[in-house]
Amino acid sequence: MTATPGTGADAVIVRVDRDRCIGSGMCALSAPGSLALGADGLAEPVADYAADGAELTEALADAVDFCPVEALTLYSAAGGYRIAPAE
Repeated sequence: MTATPGTGADAVIVRVDRDRCIGSGMCALSAPGSLALGADGLAEPVADYAADGAELTEALADAVDFCPVEALTLYSAAGGYRIAPAE
């Protein structure tokens, strides 16, 4: 499934807590269309997921769950509220 920019009900923005991220790469392996490891070895969302929001995929939801240090957070692009992980 390809990420498409948008602000629909399922569009999400991914935030990476770079102070927590240890660069395990689990997220990039789980959701390569959504997350990547940057030049510094830490996770970063691909452009659509960082700015305007893109479609929530099962792979992205899994990547958030797989992060061993809970450095990833999903927010609704339309409403700005936190989707995952649960607080």
